[in-house]
Amino acid sequence: MNNKKHFKLYKSGKNWCVMAIATLVATMGLIGVVNADTISSTTISSTPEITNEQPTTSNNSVSSVSNINSAQEKQEVSNADNKSKETVMIPQANTAPQANNAKEKEQTAPIQPKASEQPEVKKGWRQEQNGWTYYDNNGKTSSGRAYSYLPTITANGVGTGSNWYLTENGVVLSGVQKWAGTYYDFDPTTYLRVDNNYVKSQWGDWYLFGNDGQILSGVQKWAGTYYYFDPVTYLRVDNDYRQSQWGDWYMFGPDGRIATKVYQWAGTYYYFDPVTYLRVDNDYRQSQWGDWYMFGPDGRIQTGAHRWAGSVYYFDPVTYLRVDNGWREGLYFGADGRLVNGGFSNRVINWFLQREGKITYSMYGSRTGADGTADCSGSMTMALRTAGASVPRIIYSTETLHGYLLNNGYYLAYEGRGTASLQYGDVIIWGKKAASLGGNGHTMVATGSGNNPTVISTCYLTQGQRGTAIQEVNYDWYWNDDNKPYQYVYRLINQARA
Repeated sequence: MNNKKHFKLYKSGKNWCVMAIATLVATMGLIGVVNADTISSTTISSTPEITNEQPTTSNNSVSSVSNINSAQEKQEVSNADNKSKETVMIPQANTAPQANNAKEKEQTAPIQPKASEQPEVKKGWRQEQNGWTYYDNNGKTSSGRAYSYLPTITANGVGTGSNWYLTENGVVLSGVQKWAGTYYDFDPTTYLRVDNNYVKSQWGDWYLFGNDGQILSGVQKWAGTYYYFDPVTYLRVDNDYRQSQWGDWYMFGPDGRIATKVYQWAGTYYYFDPVTYLRVDNDYRQSQWGDWYMFGPDGRIQTGAHRWAGSVYYFDPVTYLRVDNGWREGLYFGADGRLVNGGFSNRVINWFLQREGKITYSMYGSRTGADGTADCSGSMTMALRTAGASVPRIIYSTETLHGYLLNNGYYLAYEGRGTASLQYGDVIIWGKKAASLGGNGHTMVATGSGNNPTVISTCYLTQGQRGTAIQEVNYDWYWNDDNKPYQYVYRLINQARA
């Protein structure tokens, strides 16, 4: 509803004036001027200068002005002289008071964020500072380590389909990682699990991972051959002899590959079968370069005299090759390498060989094998007698055997606790004289010589097991196993004795 207010003009001199106009103009910043016949063209002196500045009146002033100013008001002005009326149009008041009210609302009302300013909910894979991170539909990441089927990651972002990924608090992992009690490797580009591959880890070491991605240990086939990986460190083992997960032992070379044929290790040479990869013991084998070598009962290459295939051969201590048509250690070896003479020592040794698997150890029976039982010194007495020694007065012991040997063509070649250099046919007695009776002494005969001599005897190595008393073993091992006892070595004065 429009309000109309009528004001009377009054004359001051020659000027007509409107009452209350000054107050209105000060508040509104705008005034309507009426010209009449008698109104002077001179500007009303009480009219203030018009300005665009906002009013600075108090709230009370604004309220009073607001009551005065309504929608466009009309003022009718009567001309006293002409009896005519003119209407003065006063413009609608400035809306500054409304603006002030808006400010007050802005200051008191809570600020509502615009729709574009709402915080974004992360979903799916996001490339972040610590790597690709996966957020579920609620914008959450998984806690701890998880192996999950998630959308595919590519070098350029998220691809099509899904794959399995290992994450740590939502961040995808790569390289060698522990999971489910073992280790896996994840490709640093695709983040996918690596299967059946030999991979360099993030710290520089190499590891082999199997068909199911798990890290491998023990003997494993890879790239057409076999390798061994330590079960503790998982690292490849180079230049070492290791036991496989199924119990067999294998040699692995300087590049980790399983070794075959002649291989140098631990100061000597061994031979490994090219089909089974197992060490070859007590056999005569051809090397990868064509020469033939003898390998003893512990696999070591043989030097000196060695019994093999029913004959005795001699192998040179420098070249390791078989000696043909030559004398060695007082013995002669023929054109085919076989021992030609040395019949006495052969017969002593053969007594034991002929009874392998037939004698049970006992110190309380016949002691000579006559009843199927024997001990070491009783056996030696009968072997010497069978070879051609004099008739024994008694069944000798390790205490009394010394004299019998000296009386039958032997001499004392060595005595003491040091390492003895044995020759084929030597008779050895363990246990210092006057302290070697019973289990304190032992006697045996050498079936080989050189770097890896063997001996044969009636012994208690099998703890008295029936029919197993006669054993041929490596002398160095046997002596060390018995805590290096005091020893006497008796040797034939004539090694070639018939």
